This record gives sequence, C-alpha cells and structure tokens, in this order.
Amino acid sequence: MPPIRSSARLLLLPLLLGGCGDNTNSSQPAINQTQVSSQTTGQAQDNYTITDTAAGPVQLGMLSSDILATLPGATAAIEQDGEGIEWMTVSLNGESLMNIMLDRTTHTANLIRILSPRFITANGVKVGENLQSVGEKLGGLTEIQWTEIESREFATFAKTPATMIFQVIGKSDRTAGVYSNGDTITTVADSSATIQSIWLMED
Repeated sequence: MPPIRSSARLLLLPLLLGGCGDNTNSSQPAINQTQVSSQTTGQAQDNYTITDTAAGPVQLGMLSSDILATLPGATAAIEQDGEGIEWMTVSLNGESLMNIMLDRTTHTANLIRILSPRFITANGVKVGENLQSVGEKLGGLTEIQWTEIESREFATFAKTPATMIFQVIGKSDRTAGVYSNGDTITTVADSSATIQSIWLMED
C-alpha cells in the first residue's frame, strides 16, 4: 500500500469507526441494540482464512441477512451509533469474532473488523501476534500511525493488501509505536506491540 494512500485511509478510519466497539478508549455508547440468531442447520464452518475481501465466509459486500447463515451457531448484536451507522458484532460460543459496519442503504458489509485469533491470513498473520513476527511475514513494517480521535494506532507493512489495515496496541500503558516528541507517525514498533484487530475495507 503506498504510504500516501495509507495515511489518507488511516485519517478516515476514526471518522468511520467512532461507534465501533473497542477494548480501549471507546467513549460512545451504542444504542438501539437488537439480538439476532443464526440458523442452526448446515455444517460447521472450518474456513477461517483472511483474504483481502473476506474473513472466512464473511465477505465485503455481503448482505447482513446472509452473514450469519455462513457461520452456523453464531449470534449477532446489531447496534446503531450516534451517526446512524449500523454495526453488527458477530459472536460464537461467547467469543467476539468480528464487528461489521453496514451500508446505510444496502445493509451490506463495507467494513469488517476481525477480533478473533482463529482467523488467519495466507501469510499466517492473526490477531494477538507480535509486530516483529508480522513484519517478517509481510516484508517489513513501513509505518505505525497514531490517530488523535479515539487514540487508535494502525500499522502498515510492505506486503499489506490494499484493502487490509492492522490496528495495533502496546502492552499496558505503552503505545505500539515508538514516537519522537509530537510525532504521530513512526517506523519503529515497541517490543510489546501486537495486532489488536485486522480491518478489511472496500477499496
């Protein structure tokens, strides 16, 4: 992903993701929550491969009504944020698998945030993995950017697909990136930094 394009996409992320659940610095409560159950028929889904357009069987552009049919046994909570954007959080056996941002008009998935380490890329990258290990698999770290809104950090790598962004986190009170005074972009990762979630966005 070219650095200029990457930075532009990262600047847009906090504007889009203000209502999405986060383990850190989540300040906006969700409203209008409803529960939806998946179909119980069908065989268990074994495919947890992350591609540039899908998390296992869940694909960008998929209708919200079709998502749970691909994950037998899963449930979903649909939440609407203060901007009127709907989010679907998909869980299985008490584990949160992913958050999905739904298009207002078509109710299709236009962003997938992967939360579970059971999903893995073709290069072997998954949530919870140390950034040094990820860099070895994806051709090296190109940058980590800290976003002021929501105080999130995102990393890009040399071989990152154009539709994929990695949200990263440091241990305890440490940031994932090692920043010079006043900087919000760095090419140096803290030794404790790991992948917090993997984002898939429509290109």
